[in-house]
Amino acid sequence: MPLVTGGPEALVVGYACALDQRDWAAFRSLFGERVRLDYGAIGSVVGPIAADLWTQRCRALEGFDATLHRITNMRVTRAGDTAVVDSYVDALHFITIGRVELVGQLAGTYRHELVRAAKDRWQIAACTIRAAGFPGGRVAFDRAFAAARARNSGVTA
Repeated sequence: MPLVTGGPEALVVGYACALDQRDWAAFRSLFGERVRLDYGAIGSVVGPIAADLWTQRCRALEGFDATLHRITNMRVTRAGDTAVVDSYVDALHFITIGRVELVGQLAGTYRHELVRAAKDRWQIAACTIRAAGFPGGRVAFDRAFAAARARNSGVTA
């Protein structure tokens, strides 16, 4: 996936696609040196973090058989060289352990705060995820992530 160009909406779609395609170079290119995160809804990073470290942490998704981050209902607010994109997210995480398929699903909202890096290029300065709910249950979500982390570390779940 090449660097994302175009409007703020394209950057948010690029974020989701890079995660799902495991395109870590494209994912990293979406940020400056640091990004401010609030992933507390899923027990993850809250606060500023180096973009390289955030990219490395997201590689935990490699433990899943597939993921699908569906982004809809985007609303963009621009102010000069900044923009805020609020959107809905339906994030599905699939992993099969033996004959059992686990699905960790979160339905909620994203808020991406962007800064203009060049004429037609935006970067993510901050990202917040809020959970409206876990359609399969929070226990199923956490179990799927635990299985993916175990697989990623070479340990059988």
